[in-house]
Amino acid sequence: MKSNSKSLTLAAAGKTFLIGEYSVLFGGSAIILLTPPPFKLKAEKGNTNLVGIEENSPAYLFFKCHDFSGLSLEFEDPYLKSGGFGASSAQFALLYKLHLRLTGDKFDVGRFLEEYRSLSATKETTILPSGADCVAQYFNHHVFFDAGTNVVRKIDPKFPNLDFAVCKTGRKVITHLHLQSLPPLPTSELQRLTEDAAKSFLNADEELLVKSIRGFFDLLRKQKIIADFTAETADRLLKTDGVAAVKGCGAAGADTILMVFEKRKRDSVLEEARRLGLHNPAPLCSNP
Repeated sequence: MKSNSKSLTLAAAGKTFLIGEYSVLFGGSAIILLTPPPFKLKAEKGNTNLVGIEENSPAYLFFKCHDFSGLSLEFEDPYLKSGGFGASSAQFALLYKLHLRLTGDKFDVGRFLEEYRSLSATKETTILPSGADCVAQYFNHHVFFDAGTNVVRKIDPKFPNLDFAVCKTGRKVITHLHLQSLPPLPTSELQRLTEDAAKSFLNADEELLVKSIRGFFDLLRKQKIIADFTAETADRLLKTDGVAAVKGCGAAGADTILMVFEKRKRDSVLEEARRLGLHNPAPLCSNP
């Protein structure tokens, strides 16, 4: 924040893993898509304080580790702490971005992820978060991220006949508890499907996109790590005219459900989603 500036607002859209959230945990890759409305961090000159961020979260610990003196900071969550679209990762990404503005340091994805993961670790942690969602929200753009190389590639999800929407389920599985109970996963197969999805973006290959998403979700279901509600809802949605692929997102696929469907069927698909108890269908950000 410049010395003559009294206030600053930074924004990061909500995030959803299109594919790869389990493969990226073990050095693979993932594709993260963004949806409105955005989270915001407001910074004003004043007494040093932090509002809207829970104690002991990675963002709170980052605030305590670095110099934000003379700034009154407030995090705004448009989802009112109901979860599902990455409030915690957005908090860290936005605080980190503000920190770089204050210090003049350049962004380095390796250092960014190292700090995020270290601040996410607890005595109970068995698998650290990938931070891929943090990366997407830092750039505020749909991205492909490779955890093995830290390569970040901005992507544009434009397919001629397909559209996307993400709906809240109103349910939640605690992420760190879910990760502690993960069975051995077929990571090589999950990674192959993620790479196929990445290829589909390069060529706007709709058939490959749908095949990879459906294959990824089917593999997770076979490992019995998908919440029953999500699995049942996905089966019903796949019987809906125009729906091409459905995938649960978040821990155990419980937080949100992502749908890929024919553009011309958008209204009827979203109406069916609401009928099945899903809430607030969000489109993808068209220009993050």
